[in-house]
Amino acid sequence: MDGGTKAGAVGLDRLRDVIQGVDGRLWLLIAVGLGLLLTIQAVEGSVEGSWPHQRRVARLAPGARAVHGLWSWVALFLLPGMLLAAVNLALLLWQNLPQSQIQVLGGFFIGLTWLLFVLASFDIAGLGRYMGQVGPVGPAALLLLVLAGDLLLLIGLLDILPGFDAIRQALPIVGR
Repeated sequence: MDGGTKAGAVGLDRLRDVIQGVDGRLWLLIAVGLGLLLTIQAVEGSVEGSWPHQRRVARLAPGARAVHGLWSWVALFLLPGMLLAAVNLALLLWQNLPQSQIQVLGGFFIGLTWLLFVLASFDIAGLGRYMGQVGPVGPAALLLLVLAGDLLLLIGLLDILPGFDAIRQALPIVGR
């Protein structure tokens, strides 16, 4: 009985060493990938809804139409921002490079926009109702934030992007 407990403890210690030995950016890349899946669901729900014929923009009040339109633009630019964050992280891991301040700031802007977008889309903590009351100012601020994050992550990506030959050689089928 004691040998089984000792073997289990050794296995857990080994697992903890493996988890701690992995670069934290890999866990962040996994989280961004999962967040992207959740965001696709949130975008579908907030922009169109599960029953689009019940949420026609023409039925909304004029102020709500402006909010709906801006919210759609936030969703439109949030998805590429998350993809840019994932590609930046993947390249940093692949080339074993340190992240730049541009990438950190861009990732922070995208992460903050994502958090507020998901909280408002699912109306967690009443943020969805609050965003409806704020009017177009709230989504406009998020739109500026996501555009700044997208631009910063694009600049960071262009800074670390390897040449075409390096990418072609890294791919197992195309490079050979």
